[in-house]
Amino acid sequence: MQIVPKPAANQAFAYKNASIKSNLTLVWYFSIVALIGFGVHLIHHLRLGTGAFSPEMLPYLAVYLSNVLYALLNLLLLPSARVSNSASWRVSLLELMYPAFLAFMATVLSIYTSMQGHGPVPFIMGMMVIAMLVQGHLLFLFGLLFCCWLAVSTGLLYMLPSGQASSPILTCFTTMLIAFFIARLAEKNRVGQFTVLQELHDKNQLLEELAVQDPLTKLYNRRYFTNKLEIETARSLRYQHPLSLLIVDVDDFKQINDNDGHLVGDEVLVEIANLITQQMRADDVVCRYGGDEFVILLVEACAEQSKEIANRICESIEQCSFRRVSAKVTVSIGYAQYVGQPLGDFMQQADQMMYMSKKRGKNQVAFFGCDFETEAETESLE
Repeated sequence: MQIVPKPAANQAFAYKNASIKSNLTLVWYFSIVALIGFGVHLIHHLRLGTGAFSPEMLPYLAVYLSNVLYALLNLLLLPSARVSNSASWRVSLLELMYPAFLAFMATVLSIYTSMQGHGPVPFIMGMMVIAMLVQGHLLFLFGLLFCCWLAVSTGLLYMLPSGQASSPILTCFTTMLIAFFIARLAEKNRVGQFTVLQELHDKNQLLEELAVQDPLTKLYNRRYFTNKLEIETARSLRYQHPLSLLIVDVDDFKQINDNDGHLVGDEVLVEIANLITQQMRADDVVCRYGGDEFVILLVEACAEQSKEIANRICESIEQCSFRRVSAKVTVSIGYAQYVGQPLGDFMQQADQMMYMSKKRGKNQVAFFGCDFETEAETESLE
């Protein structure tokens, strides 16, 4: 049996971050409860007037006041820690100090109430609370519970005769054991729930990736490109940022399949996808549109930048030595610049230029609006 429940090694970091977020949220809630609860007790205590500062009542005043002040301090510091989403010693201090503070208060009050003959009631309540309060720090919690019981036992033996101290010490020991089991059970449930949710998240993420990923080249597929095209054209139109489209088609791909086989054809497509990706910038989008055709969105790329990238793609593929291919592998590329035209026209312009590249002899790039051929000539290709 695993004494300290833990997630799988590959989920440990994610669980740590989730634990920090959960602990800080719990500290936030308990601080609000403490502020209200002990604040009301403090107000009621001060109604005693000068009697609130008598030696018998002074410990209660100190407990109420310290809890209110600590709760206020937490409420001031927690907002920035909760939004930081990063593990640091300051965040760890915030999540662990409040359970330690509650344990200290429960210990001190239990010794005091036992001396007055009321028994260690605060210890029982405090240990049950902190058993549920710390996630991902079970060893810390075990150590805290044991130290609290040890401190209560030492204090009671020092303040009371052994006959009177034995009963509350045994009560506190039983409480500590129960808190141990509650803490472990809570941690086991948290780890189990986190593992299930993490696996579900991973599977959903995989399904999302498969829905927009081409299984052969691992590039994005046509569905992803359609959505991305709408987003990027809207952004380009709104912020007046340049946007270019390249359509890349493998020359004589049918002959490669016929002469060398479809497996070799698949290898060619994978290698071309890698060569294209190597020429891309961080924000550019490369997709396999279908068959031997690729589409590229060059985000914030002017005409000159787009020409340079397109020519590099052509040259890299021409210079590549494809294994097991009997003929030279080249591509034809068509280019169009987005200037607010309908998306269908935008795609058609790049597609026309790609066919113009093939008409001129393949292994080259044709640029819509920038080429020496007239648009009338391109329309004749339809």
